[in-house]
Amino acid sequence: MVYFNQLKGKPIFDENNKNIGFLKDLVFVDGEKYAEITHLIYLDENKYRKKIPWDWVKELKSETNGIKTDIGIILNTPAEKITPFFEKEKEILVSNIIDKQLIDVDGFKVIRVNDVVLGKVEDKFCVVAVAIGTRSFMRRFGVEKIMPGKIKEKVIKWEAVERLEPEFHDLHLKTQKSKIADSHPEDIADIMEDLSHKERILIFNTLGRKKAAETLIDAEKEVRKSLFSNLKIRRIVELLENISSDQAADILSLMSKSKVEKILNTMRPDTSTKIREILNYNPESAGAIMDTEFITVPEDYNVQKTINLLRKVTPPSKKIFHLYVVNKNKQLIGVLSIRALITSPPNRKITEFMNKYVIYVKLSTPKEDIAKTISRYDLFVLPVVDENKVIKGVVTADDVLTEVMPETWKRSRYKPHKIKKKKK
Repeated sequence: MVYFNQLKGKPIFDENNKNIGFLKDLVFVDGEKYAEITHLIYLDENKYRKKIPWDWVKELKSETNGIKTDIGIILNTPAEKITPFFEKEKEILVSNIIDKQLIDVDGFKVIRVNDVVLGKVEDKFCVVAVAIGTRSFMRRFGVEKIMPGKIKEKVIKWEAVERLEPEFHDLHLKTQKSKIADSHPEDIADIMEDLSHKERILIFNTLGRKKAAETLIDAEKEVRKSLFSNLKIRRIVELLENISSDQAADILSLMSKSKVEKILNTMRPDTSTKIREILNYNPESAGAIMDTEFITVPEDYNVQKTINLLRKVTPPSKKIFHLYVVNKNKQLIGVLSIRALITSPPNRKITEFMNKYVIYVKLSTPKEDIAKTISRYDLFVLPVVDENKVIKGVVTADDVLTEVMPETWKRSRYKPHKIKKKKK
């Protein structure tokens, strides 16, 4: 293996040991695990940048033609037969990686590259990793020798990095190298905080509709604003219709009234009506943060009829653990757990075993009071009712915690270790 900063500036010799110039850069083609070096770029005696195929390189030597160079590049062709050509504008160069931000998709963090690790893979010369940290930084400026030996080199394999420049990102997508799109939405949202607006858009555009919507839910307000400033109305509507009404309302609250109106007018009428209702509530109240996706069951149902209802409507959320029993006036009269439902005889009336002592909050209840109620009664979810005790939504413990949690806590959320899949 060799580092690019060790190779850069070193002399290039033809097969007769004639110096034809000095290495300036390397051209590569990206791949999933490695990036193959295809050409080298050098400065000739007239200081012109020219390139030749890497196939013309015979070997790397530490001493050539009596000149101690640390590393010298030996070609397999005499100088008179070399027909160099000028580099193209859009070629991908190794030097373009240096000092650029990349994403470590294994550690899921933004890194800055100080050097590039090159090595032989089978019969090809490739970019195999990038180097970060103090040692590579010092080597880049030629002062590595003064560093204590205990400071280790920090490298990240090429297959584990994702670059964000537009021209490079397109190439990554063609080789299906984008691993970010396969990551958890929470991780994607977290890493977007450390990226520029353009970089966020590049990542966001690689996500499927569902993953993009889930990422929006987990993203900080600043990131949401950044993303939506670049999206067309139709794209925004597609995303908002894939999340709950309260989450959509939360996102829309960050936009101008004129833009919100355009978006709502483009959405499905039933969805826009729910969102408009939530937007009209005090932002610090239960009405503004409640989830409008819940399931109600008429009081005259038995177990089997309730189960049939569940099969028909399909629970709209993964967080649904309770059903809410209502009377003919749609008023909340009881709560039924899924567990109790499936363990009861089919013909048993649900009013016989539902919890009649329902703890609930009103649409106007402040978020802090909701948190206190959840804590006091050790609850996971609370129904929200209007002045007539008609259920309008539910708030969960994690939703409330997110709302009342200090901003500094949100930004320092614990990230658990991930179990890496074994390669076959």
